[in-house]
Amino acid sequence: MGRRTDWCSCASRCAQIAYGLLTTLLLGAAAHGQDDSADIGFADQIDSGYAEDSDQHLLVSYRPSCRHCAPNCCTCVPGYAAGEMPQDYAESPSDEAQPMDITPQIAPPTPAQFGGVSGETYVAMAQNATGGYLDSAIVWSQVRFRFDAGYDNDTPDRAEFFYAKCGCFGPGSGAEGPPKPETSVDYQDIRLYAENAFNDRFSVFGELPIRFLNPVMNNNTAGLGDMNAGVKYALIASPTRYFTFQFRTYIPTGDSDRGLGTNHVSVEPGLLLWQRYGRVRLEGELAHWISVDGSDFAGNVLRYGGGIGYDLFADYRNNTRLTPIMEWVGWTVLDGGKLDLGQQGGVADASGETIVNFKLGARYVSGADSIYGGWGHAVTGDVWYQDILRLEYRRVF
Repeated sequence: MGRRTDWCSCASRCAQIAYGLLTTLLLGAAAHGQDDSADIGFADQIDSGYAEDSDQHLLVSYRPSCRHCAPNCCTCVPGYAAGEMPQDYAESPSDEAQPMDITPQIAPPTPAQFGGVSGETYVAMAQNATGGYLDSAIVWSQVRFRFDAGYDNDTPDRAEFFYAKCGCFGPGSGAEGPPKPETSVDYQDIRLYAENAFNDRFSVFGELPIRFLNPVMNNNTAGLGDMNAGVKYALIASPTRYFTFQFRTYIPTGDSDRGLGTNHVSVEPGLLLWQRYGRVRLEGELAHWISVDGSDFAGNVLRYGGGIGYDLFADYRNNTRLTPIMEWVGWTVLDGGKLDLGQQGGVADASGETIVNFKLGARYVSGADSIYGGWGHAVTGDVWYQDILRLEYRRVF
């Protein structure tokens, strides 16, 4: 009777082991069969915490329990006699038979689903936008505080891009800018930007600027600048690539006679690109700034640029990194006018003028927070400023 009990106990133990192995295979097959979407709907992957081929992240323990069974129990480990255990197996404080633990144990996902770098999450994906001067193609919820200090804008009313046509042309000329002809302007902007993403493709955003103006000829002034708001829609949305359409509207909320605004609405459709290759991040933009119902100085401006960043220091699992960034931004005035005291009547055509700036900076990311510091310098004769300093704090959600 005792021998029969031993065989029954052994059969029961073997059945438990077989059940554990079968469960492992089924869980692995189910995970392996999940569809991986390269360009759309990858948010579901992030929610689950696994990348494609995620069966490699399911660790199911089917190691034999081998704790004390009834006397002469069927051994669980090959090469050991009945009742014996390897030294690395913990002893159970109980003399009663302990059931084998076949509960799946889930390990952290490695490698990660984003760019093949381990440990990235929703927040990490949002923080992939490293650029300091280019608009980000990545669609995400965020709040951003930005400080700009620009120096020596010698043609502030060019195409009414920075501020309105000089008021020196007098009433009835559509000149709503500062009253005196200006030779150079320094300025400081403090900008609050908020973006709300409804999913990984669509978001709305708005920006509120406070401007401090330091002209040479006109009076110093400060106040609310021209606000802007818009939408972003990602035509391509994947962990390593975003290609996004952005539409921004500038609203003339700044006092144009004080140099705080343009005195007209502007719209700006644009295309934004972000691409990642391991530690390297590339960004680009192409946008068309279109003035609506401005003066005869108001025109259209094409903006374009590109940038590259490299993760010099990176702890991707904890979403911490330091990324130096090099960018360039260009503007070409397609039409419009400007003040030129050397011309008869003081009016000159600004069409065709091209401005190119070179930017250097770095972004430090820690979890959901990041800071950016950068400097830009004009490399062309025509300028919006000779030099610019930018500091930024961003938090993503």
